[in-house]
Amino acid sequence: MRNTKWIYKSEEFKKEDIVLDRDIEQILYNRGVISKDEINFFIDGTLENLMNPSELVDVDKGVQRILEARDKKQSVWIYGDYDVDGITSTSLCYLALKEIGIDVRYYIPLRDEGYGLNKDALTYIAGEGGNLIITVDCGISSIDEVSHSNTLGMDMIITDHHEINNVLPSAYAVINPKREDNKSDYKYFAGVGTAFMLLLALYKELGKKNDIYKYLDIVAIGTIADIVPLKGQNRLLVKRGLELLKSSKWQGLNMLMKRLYENPMDKKFDTYDVGFIIAPIFNAAGRLEDAKMAVELFVSDSHVVCDNLIYELINKNSERKEIQEDILKKAIEKIEEKKLDEKSVIVVAEEKFHHGVIGIVASKILDRYYKPTVIMEIKPEEGIATASCRSIEAFNMIEALNSMRELFVKYGGHAGAAGFSIPIENIEEFSERIDKYAFENLSNEDTKKPIKIDCELSMIKISFDLMDKLSLLEPYGFGNASPLFSIRNCKYSNFRAIGKEKNHLMMDLIKDGVEIKNCVWFNSEDMLETILNNQEIDVAFKLKMETYKDKYQYKIFIEDIKPSIKTLNNYSEYQTLYNLKFPIKSIFYTRRDVENERLNITFINEDVSINSGKNSVGFLDNQTKVLLKKMKDYYGYTFNVKVEKIIKKEENYNVHILIEKNEEFKSLAIEAGSLFRDIKTFLIGDLEYNSLQKRILRTVFKEKKKVVVNCEIGRGIETVIKTIELYNRMTGKKVCVVRDKEERKEGGDYYIYIGEALKTGEEYDLIIGKNKVKYDGYDYIEDSYKILDNIKIVDERELSGFEKIFSKKLSQGEKIKAIHEIKNGMKYFATEDIKVIF
Repeated sequence: MRNTKWIYKSEEFKKEDIVLDRDIEQILYNRGVISKDEINFFIDGTLENLMNPSELVDVDKGVQRILEARDKKQSVWIYGDYDVDGITSTSLCYLALKEIGIDVRYYIPLRDEGYGLNKDALTYIAGEGGNLIITVDCGISSIDEVSHSNTLGMDMIITDHHEINNVLPSAYAVINPKREDNKSDYKYFAGVGTAFMLLLALYKELGKKNDIYKYLDIVAIGTIADIVPLKGQNRLLVKRGLELLKSSKWQGLNMLMKRLYENPMDKKFDTYDVGFIIAPIFNAAGRLEDAKMAVELFVSDSHVVCDNLIYELINKNSERKEIQEDILKKAIEKIEEKKLDEKSVIVVAEEKFHHGVIGIVASKILDRYYKPTVIMEIKPEEGIATASCRSIEAFNMIEALNSMRELFVKYGGHAGAAGFSIPIENIEEFSERIDKYAFENLSNEDTKKPIKIDCELSMIKISFDLMDKLSLLEPYGFGNASPLFSIRNCKYSNFRAIGKEKNHLMMDLIKDGVEIKNCVWFNSEDMLETILNNQEIDVAFKLKMETYKDKYQYKIFIEDIKPSIKTLNNYSEYQTLYNLKFPIKSIFYTRRDVENERLNITFINEDVSINSGKNSVGFLDNQTKVLLKKMKDYYGYTFNVKVEKIIKKEENYNVHILIEKNEEFKSLAIEAGSLFRDIKTFLIGDLEYNSLQKRILRTVFKEKKKVVVNCEIGRGIETVIKTIELYNRMTGKKVCVVRDKEERKEGGDYYIYIGEALKTGEEYDLIIGKNKVKYDGYDYIEDSYKILDNIKIVDERELSGFEKIFSKKLSQGEKIKAIHEIKNGMKYFATEDIKVIF
């Protein structure tokens, strides 16, 4: 067993008015996207929804200074940083300013120079004739350096997104989304996003707003790489930027995509591509050598230059990987040998640990052991060590460093990540003190790795429809993580270790009549025996849809596994089926062009076929097949199918369809009694009308009287109304239903009013609500029922903990069985839905 704890983030999710899909809206709820407007912005937001950049203080001032520099032919310098955010910010500003005729150059310090502005660099820029400096991804804390620039006669526009911990520098303009005096409360731009807002304002001023959007692929790379929340404005920038990657206008970036991907024009780029494939190539230059070559790849329009740079950068990235893997291996060996993982904080300090990759190594050690981690490179010739720190959620690393600040030459960072330089002779004392600090401030529960699960999922839900809806939530990233699901009580087969080192596990998962093959769990060899010792397991996982030979496949990537606790009922399956929103999107594959054919869904024994007339033209995937069959068996549903689009592939036609629940009532009955039986079967199957429903229908149809009904919600009134509507429709009459606060429309044959405040003078045939008023000429029905003593009402979320349960979401067969047992005195746990049966 791994030292993990599963946390379900949506235990308070109770929303009933679902528009998209319950699981999708639950995921959005977990991310703080709750209201209808928030959901619409999250899913359908476009560049037109971008904030006005002038809501950031000093943006307009910065724009005017840039235009002055252009008009006066002044030299403008971009001062960046050596990480991907700094590289993309520098490239963005260089290209965008050059496009409008500005004399622009750039400066990025080497890693050995340290982060941010330095006086030597500023003196160099002044010596090169610089008049205006625009900082990107740095500058907000450079009080002395900005003053130095001022004495050299250079103005400075700071664009930065880091925390403001001091007074603002005395720059010409200071643009930072974290300024408290901004009109906008959006604080989450990366450095490249902050720079983009300045350029957006500049291009708007020049009447060229749409021209700036072509740079969003560069913005997307920097934003994703800097791990800022992909919500709000960042989401808009990244979503559009990823779309541009397949055919970037920038020579170097376009050539790099063609080098990395076989068919970039046909690819849907996502944050994984940027975070784990594209960005590391740019990052490698700054980590190992000089980040300027990465900027040059973005800004060069020479095919030869770009080709050479790509070759160099890919080699640097390969070198970085080798160095990183070597350091990681050595660090793990030392941890295991010295049993450092038994301490509260893991500290590893060695010579020749390259400072450019120790942050990545610290992150990987943290992920493996889930303990605060500090990796140091010892530099004997300098008498110091440089460190990168990564921390768990419950341990604030910067507060820990604050408690022993006298040990460091310098330090900085935040709760989750920090860095410092320390005299070599202080390393041992540091290790002891931070371990003691953590021991005193962390509990055993804090050191369990949290597995944050969005929601429990039924296997039958894993289908094209779900994957299509999940795509609405992309792009995923920090603040909008790829959803994590769980399935309880899975069986498994074909279990095996895979990989060169046999350090990954793979299995087929089976539940609810569905089997998903080749589910993989990376770096999990330690869990082999745990799984083998349990016949049923609970699985936490992420989903991905891939294509193979022009067909879609659903892939499960396992995050954690726990032995199952036996469940008492199968209520989660009923919830999934009952809550399903129509239409369901699906896809089938056929060698036949069915564009002009009328299709239908046919149930043949255990199979579900897509037919044209009586001829089968294709079959649904197993999950959708099981889903439809169970809804038919449980609730008596039938279905219609509509072709959405047909895509001709090399091996087949991919037919995208919409499956609708058939809501159309049909009957050949002539006698009234037979018609009523058909209506009842259509509405509630083999169940019976309850006592209140029978009284109302008898009064309306048999006694033909007007009636006032006093009752509460949940007593099956909607079924009564539907019965009256269907009967009248089949006999050529129109029923008008007026709900509280709605306007009555004329032209009906029978009028029903639902509510408490009946308007004076309006005539109705049936009045329903919490209404004790007795009107002349109306029969009066006072509802009365009693919930039996053998029934206990519980919250729906508690139902899975009991064996005997009742809910409207159960299958008809289960409801009939439950009603029989309840009336025979058997103890049941039920939701408020139980009221409908009395």
